[in-house]
Amino acid sequence: MKIIAIIDSFVKKYMPLVILVALAGGYFVGLHLSRAAVQGIKSSILPLVVVMIYAMLITMKMDELKEVFLYPKEIIYGSVLSLLIAPLLMIPLATIFTNNTGIYVGLLLAAIMPPGGMVTYWSGILDANIGLAISLEAITLLIAIFWVPYGMKLLVGSKVNVNTAVLLHKIVIVIIVPLTFALITQKLITHKSGWKGILKIKPLCHLISSLIAFYMVFVATSVTAHAISRHLSFITLPALGMLIYYGIAYPFSYYISLKIFRIPFSKSIPITYGFSTKNLSLAMGIAVAAFGPMALLGVVPCMLFQMPLAAMWFKFFSKIKAKNKNIANTAGGFNV
Repeated sequence: MKIIAIIDSFVKKYMPLVILVALAGGYFVGLHLSRAAVQGIKSSILPLVVVMIYAMLITMKMDELKEVFLYPKEIIYGSVLSLLIAPLLMIPLATIFTNNTGIYVGLLLAAIMPPGGMVTYWSGILDANIGLAISLEAITLLIAIFWVPYGMKLLVGSKVNVNTAVLLHKIVIVIIVPLTFALITQKLITHKSGWKGILKIKPLCHLISSLIAFYMVFVATSVTAHAISRHLSFITLPALGMLIYYGIAYPFSYYISLKIFRIPFSKSIPITYGFSTKNLSLAMGIAVAAFGPMALLGVVPCMLFQMPLAAMWFKFFSKIKAKNKNIANTAGGFNV
C-alpha cells in the first residue's frame, strides 16, 4: 500500500504531464487503429467509467450530509455558484475557442459538473472549513443528478439535440449505480475497520480512478485522431480557452465570496474550490456515454489546467493564512 501511495502522489504532482503523454499516445496510436479496434475501445469505455466513479465515491463521506444544516447560506450560495454561474462563465469562452459542437458540449459539461473530491482535499490541507467542503461536495452531487440533464438542455439545446430522458438514464448508470455500490462497500469497510479502513484504501481508490481517467484521455484522442490530424485546433484552441477560464474562475469565485457576500476566509476557500475544481471524471463519463468521443475530448483541456491552477491558489491561500496569523499574533501581543 505504501508503493501505491507513492505512485498516487506522483500522479497528483505530475498530472498535467501524464495527461499530455496520454494525449500524445492516444493520437499516435489512433492514427494506426482499424475501425474494428476503435469499436472495441469504445465498448470498453462505459464499464470502466462505472468502475472509475465507484472508486472515486468510496471515499466520500455521505454521512456528513447532516452538516448541510450548519451552513444553509453557504451551501445555497456555493451550489448556485458551482452549478449555474460556472457554466454561464464557460459559455462565452467555449463559443470563442471552438466551433466544434461536440467539444463545445464537453466544455459545458465540465463546467456544469458538481465539485469533485478536490474541494475537500484542498480545504483540508489549508485547514479551511472541512464540514462545509464535504457538505458542498455531497449536496451538489445529488442536485446534479437532476440538474445536469435539464441544465445541459438549457445551455446547449440550440446547438445539439439533448434528450433529457436519455441523459438522465445515462446519469443513473454513471452516478447512481456506482454510488450505490460505493456506499455498500463503504459500510462494509467501516463496520469492520471504521473510517481508518477507508483512509487505508484511499490512495488505491484515487489511483484506480486516475488511471482510468488517463485511459479516457487516451481513448478520446485515439478514436478522434484522424479528425485531430486534419484540425489541430480541436486541441490547441480549447486549451487556450481553458487557461483563460481557470485564470478567471479562481479569483472571481474567491473575491465575490469574500468581498461581496462577506463569507469568512475559512468558508470562502471551499466555495472557491467548489466553483473551480469540478468532478472531471464524472464529466468524462457522461460525455462519452451521452454525447460521444468529441464531447469527451472537450473535457480534456479542463484536465490540463484545473489542477495546476488549484495548486497556485493553494500557495496564494497559504500566504493569506500566514498574513492573518501574523496579524492575530501581533494583536494578541498588544493585548498582553
